[in-house]
Amino acid sequence: MFKRIIISAFLLFALPVHAEDRLTVVELFSSQSCPNCPPAHEFLAELAGEKEILALSWPVDYWNYLGWADSFAQADFTHYQRAYNEQMGEPGVYTPQMIIDGRFQTVGSRRKDVVHHIARARDLPRADLDLSIRQKDETCIIALPQQLAGAENVHVTAVFYSARASVSIPEGENRGKTLEYDNLVRHTEKLGLWTGEGKTFEVHVADAAQSGADHLAILLHADGENGPIIGAARIALSTSNS
Repeated sequence: MFKRIIISAFLLFALPVHAEDRLTVVELFSSQSCPNCPPAHEFLAELAGEKEILALSWPVDYWNYLGWADSFAQADFTHYQRAYNEQMGEPGVYTPQMIIDGRFQTVGSRRKDVVHHIARARDLPRADLDLSIRQKDETCIIALPQQLAGAENVHVTAVFYSARASVSIPEGENRGKTLEYDNLVRHTEKLGLWTGEGKTFEVHVADAAQSGADHLAILLHADGENGPIIGAARIALSTSNS
């Protein structure tokens, strides 16, 4: 509780306040074989508690040779991180890395740097996007009802995630530790392109729910699948298995 109060106060005084802010997306790329990742996960958990931040944890697989194969990692997540870094002109990939709104990146355990980049992202001009998600039975309907001039190559991606998860690590660099996850990505789907007109997308939740996902986030990437994030929304899922 004490730590939670500290981080909230830190963000309150460090970040500019805007009326009806849209979500700022903070994505952590990590590995169960990375000894420097647990502190970044602790920080992401604190960020996840901020109502205007969408925190997502993406487990990558390129450290799997270090004595322990990450049990949540997916090759697609590694590709996603690599494409991000190529888009931003960053050489290679590393963990723990945090990427803020698809625009800025830093080491995920460097708290002041992360907060600085969140503030930078929030200070940028933002389109007034009326992005919404609602669930009807086993389908989620994503609505982009208004016109947006200049939106020509916006990629719409569904990200299914678990609000909480944990894993005990018996081998490797983090041997004997239990790693706690907040907003662990389980599954993604590319829904298509949005060109600024009123449009709806649909995504089925049953298959993703079987992977353990209990939430859905929608990310809008401009200028390519790994470009800057111009909009995001999230919803807690209700499934027949819950």
